[in-house]
Amino acid sequence: MAMKKMTPEELEQFIHRELRALPPRKAPPGFEARLQAALEARPARPAMAPEHLEQLVGRELRALPLRRAPRTLESRVLAALEQRAMIPWYHKSWSYWPAAIRAVFLAVATGVSGTLIAGFYLGFNGLDKSAVVAQAGERFSLFTKLYHTVAWIAEFGSQVISGIPSLWLYGGLALMAALYATFFGLGAAAYRTLYRNN
Repeated sequence: MAMKKMTPEELEQFIHRELRALPPRKAPPGFEARLQAALEARPARPAMAPEHLEQLVGRELRALPLRRAPRTLESRVLAALEQRAMIPWYHKSWSYWPAAIRAVFLAVATGVSGTLIAGFYLGFNGLDKSAVVAQAGERFSLFTKLYHTVAWIAEFGSQVISGIPSLWLYGGLALMAALYATFFGLGAAAYRTLYRNN
């Protein structure tokens, strides 16, 4: 059976899951001693700059031997690919469907939608619209009451706002905007002071 290829994103996610399942890596013997010796061999300074410390640790970590993948990783990846290939197309997303099936589905869906629209149009042409509106009004009276309540609140709010002098209204909005900008500025300064410097 021909294997269906995984997309690069799916393959990357699968490999990341497999690698995260590996046991944690231990530093080789003598790593801490070599790092300590390298730190002590440097000229005496009151405090090492973070960039220099980062470069030193980076050099030591690059000197570590490469980590070998476990023997079972390749077989597990291939088994997952084969298992995905065995999933039928109708259980996958639209992009995996065969092109002919997609075309037939679009044609059928368009035909069903057109038939429903035509049926509603022809059905409503032969009905007494005033009777339908009256019945709908009785069934949805709660929604009409709710609509009238919301409309009244909106009209009352617009009357109240129109009674406020424009200078006060715009001044209040400008004050609120200034307070928000001050709040965000203080938050950004606090973040930089507390977290960025550590």
